[in-house]
Amino acid sequence: MDFKKIADSKSIREMMVAVFYYASSSIFGPLLVFGGLGYLIDNFFDTNPTFLIVGVFVAFVTTNILLYKKVVKINKLIDEKGKKKELKEQK
Repeated sequence: MDFKKIADSKSIREMMVAVFYYASSSIFGPLLVFGGLGYLIDNFFDTNPTFLIVGVFVAFVTTNILLYKKVVKINKLIDEKGKKKELKEQK
């Protein structure tokens, strides 16, 4: 597939920046929320790293789910654009 036909360099750059920000927020957001909650619960109940480890694990699972959903959505959009381009080229 020729990416020059799909989009120009400006839109590719914008897409890369958007993907970077989404990936960063979907990694650090759950980690801060669930890891922070685990840390606070550990301090409250005086159970050293137990809930922190559980929180980090939940954040890891949440991050993978969020990224998987986004990749599926991006692949679907790419397939739709490819099919539209093929139809235009056939006409």
